[in-house]
Amino acid sequence: MRQDGKILIDDKETNQYTVQRNYYFAMGDNRDNSLDSRYWGFVPRENIVGKAWFIYWSWDSNINFADFFKLIKSIRIDRIGSSIE
Repeated sequence: MRQDGKILIDDKETNQYTVQRNYYFAMGDNRDNSLDSRYWGFVPRENIVGKAWFIYWSWDSNINFADFFKLIKSIRIDRIGSSIE
């Protein structure tokens, strides 16, 4: 967790961390606005139950839902259904 530019692990300031074996960093699909491993920590292997195969939906998540028509225009049709490698 970052607080005032500092990295805290269990409320203790640190500048490094070694990931334990069989733990993974999970990044959300909206990198800058996702609650992911930067928020809730590394994921143990036994908690991973699947793999993403394709992109189900894609639009510009920086557009507010209140601007519905602009949001609809931002749909990235060329990405929908694309395989994830």
